[in-house]
Parts: sequence; C-alpha cells; structure tokens
Amino acid sequence: MAPPATTEPTPRSLGRCVALGIGIGVGAAAICFFLIAIPFYTLASFEPNGIDRPIVRTGLFRVALPVGLLVGLASGVASTLWLRRGGAWTVSDGSDRYSNR
Repeated sequence: MAPPATTEPTPRSLGRCVALGIGIGVGAAAICFFLIAIPFYTLASFEPNGIDRPIVRTGLFRVALPVGLLVGLASGVASTLWLRRGGAWTVSDGSDRYSNR
C-alpha cells in the first residue's frame, strides 16, 4: 500500500499578501499613534497655551509617529509572512478558527 500523498499548501499570491500587510500595518500604526497622541492633547488642553508647548508640538512627531510606524511595519510584515506561508482565518471545514460549532 502506498503512503498517503502529502499536500503542501500552495503559497498565496504575493500581491494579495502585501496588500493585506499594508492594510494591517496602516491600521496598527494609526491606532498606536492615536493611543499616544490623545493623552498628549488631553493633558495639554487643561493648561492655558498647553498645545503651544514644544513637548506637545514636537513630542508627537518624535515619539508617537516613530512608534506608530515601527508597530505598523512590524505587524504588517508579520501578517504578510503569516498569510504567505499558508496562514488562514478559517479552518478546513469552513468555520472560523475560534467557534465551538
């Protein structure tokens, strides 16, 4: 009797994986930026001329923007590689991965 043939998953198209990675990266960067930026603006709004302070004006672009870009880049690359290597949101029976059906 012959051993069963192993079916290796075919890699997904690179364009589709990159598009998904860009979408996830932009979303993660925006969320990270706003999680850092909203407290800066909230604290600055309690002081007179608080928004004109250098920590608020330049701090967002020296802290929040680089952190957001790094988180977005890392999550985009990780999701692209995961999907390209055969990762999927559903399992073989068509249900989602986490349901108890």
